[in-house]
Amino acid sequence: MFLPIAFGGIIATGFFLYYDHVLRRAQQLHKPWTSKEESRRLPLACVGGPLVVVSLFWLGWSARAEVPFWVPMLAGIPFGIGFILVFMAMINYLTDAYEIFAASAMAASGCCRSIVGAILPFATTKMYGNLGVAWATSLLAFLSLVLCGVPFVFLWKGDRIREGSKFCRYIREKKAGELDELERERRGKDER
Repeated sequence: MFLPIAFGGIIATGFFLYYDHVLRRAQQLHKPWTSKEESRRLPLACVGGPLVVVSLFWLGWSARAEVPFWVPMLAGIPFGIGFILVFMAMINYLTDAYEIFAASAMAASGCCRSIVGAILPFATTKMYGNLGVAWATSLLAFLSLVLCGVPFVFLWKGDRIREGSKFCRYIREKKAGELDELERERRGKDER
């Protein structure tokens, strides 16, 4: 059952490498969209999130005795693609957005993922027992549907969201101060 997920992950890795090549080329050509963190990294999540939703609905509603086992099994392919694309987009976005504090941002993200990953299995037995496979998996799909809107919101309003964050303003001011300091040092060396 894990082989289709792995196959989806391989497909996603190829897609990610292709997108990274397109991004690097656009950066070399100084395309304006490459200057925003959201535009650089979140399109992958905009593709991956809906794939996770589709795969969960596919799995939930095809996992029945009268349906051949390979039909729900193949839902792992879009799940693997979506999972890897969302994960890679998130890691790269956190690195771009938080710059020198990227390790802390990724640690917080990893901690939250681990906590949810440790707690969610406690709910699954009762959830699947009460709702059945189709509706319990659909519940996860509906939650994923809500969450897959997050990258679209960040693409739409990311600048305003970061502008409202004291921490993001601090990072921007710190970066501007460091650039000013480097410029002063360069001028001092040129004058000597």
